[in-house]
Amino acid sequence: MSQPTDTAKIAQYVGEESLTDRIRDHWIGYLFIAPTFVMFALLFYFPILRGVWLTFTNFSIDGSNAFIGLDNYFWLVSNDLFVYSLGWTLVFAFGALALQLFLGLLAALLLNEVRKGVGDWLQAVVFSPYFAAPLASGVIWMFFLGQNYGFVARLFRQFGLQPIAFLAEGVWPFVSLIVAQAWHDYAYAGIIYAAALKSIPPDQYEAAALDGAGRLRRFRDVTLPHLLTPTAIILAIRTTWNLAEFAQPYQLTGGGPGTSTMLLSILTYRVAYVNFEFGRAYTIGMVMIAISIVAAVVYLKTIQSEQQLYV
Repeated sequence: MSQPTDTAKIAQYVGEESLTDRIRDHWIGYLFIAPTFVMFALLFYFPILRGVWLTFTNFSIDGSNAFIGLDNYFWLVSNDLFVYSLGWTLVFAFGALALQLFLGLLAALLLNEVRKGVGDWLQAVVFSPYFAAPLASGVIWMFFLGQNYGFVARLFRQFGLQPIAFLAEGVWPFVSLIVAQAWHDYAYAGIIYAAALKSIPPDQYEAAALDGAGRLRRFRDVTLPHLLTPTAIILAIRTTWNLAEFAQPYQLTGGGPGTSTMLLSILTYRVAYVNFEFGRAYTIGMVMIAISIVAAVVYLKTIQSEQQLYV
């Protein structure tokens, strides 16, 4: 048997290939991806690192940029509005996420039962809210829920009822923001779930049916295991986007009435562009990034442990 003479190839097969060997063997590939990596670093990593640095300064529009250590972080934990906004943001993000998952899965399951030609057109209609700009979606909901001129208010008056102030009184502003956010973005989950459902081999359903499994049991034993990985993707991405959502909530309530629906994204905007305290605004942003990272890690670990049950 002939012995390999290329040391780099031998190292590759035994798992001991060094970084120098990989660069020498694949330098053309690295050359092609280098521009993308450089641009990604400039547009993504550099702003994040700069933002981390600014959290330790009193950077403001007046030109101040002195190092102040952990003062911004001490300001956060001692600021009642930030603590309240943090709690409400978590409720908003995960409340909307639960609705998005439910509505997206329900829509995908129903559309999966529709025959192909009609289903394609119906899917475009059902998932259309996702393709509207968040600001435009906020305007739509404003005309729908507005107390003075909204469609719901006029409908109430037609029946001689006092209109509900959905955006201004009681628990309704909180419910309205969550429902509006879920309505706009449930299609993201629906699109991913629809693709996952189409990838499930039909013979698995046939085998389960031959074993006497009903519709619910087929969903539990066949469909659900195939949706674990898509669910992890949806949870990780939608949590981040829900936490960072700004345009639609700002259009609907602006954080009001008063500060009752103040999300972290709106608070960041106000601290940065109303108070011009950019160091503190970056600090709030770092908290939002940290929450997103923790949520993503928890979701992925949970899904990985669940997948072991089906191996």
